Amino acid sequence: MKKLAVITLVSLLSVSSLLADGMKCGAGKCGSSTKSTKGVSKTLFDRMQKDGFMITLSSEKPLVVGDNTIFVTLQKSEKKVSDAKVKIKFFMPEMPGMPYMEYKEKLKRKGDHFTGSVNLGMGGTWQYQLKFKDAQEVVHKVHGSVNL
Repeated sequence: MKKLAVITLVSLLSVSSLLADGMKCGAGKCGSSTKSTKGVSKTLFDRMQKDGFMITLSSEKPLVVGDNTIFVTLQKSEKKVSDAKVKIKFFMPEMPGMPYMEYKEKLKRKGDHFTGSVNLGMGGTWQYQLKFKDAQEVVHKVHGSVNL
């Protein structure tokens, strides 16, 4: 009976892993384009639209465990927006044997984009929530995920 339970559990984990791989969101929808190819991590580049804004989240270098510099560009009507207040939160849900992890950062305006450093504490799938407040004090939110 114990062997059957172990085999069933291993089978379920394998199937859920396959389903998770097949259900990953594409860039611009709810995820980013950081999927590894043959062990080589790619730079972050995620572009999405929300409430008439074009939002681009990117990095110069591939994301790593530890500190990562990220950039956010906001555009409305094809013009760069520089008067917004931008925050980002990266988090990893609680899993068996591992607590919930979270890192928040207020991004600073630098030229025509916003930048900040986020610390991703371990490899795996990190979800993010990007919030920005426009000049009219309206808060906009987008979300996605990245894989380390």
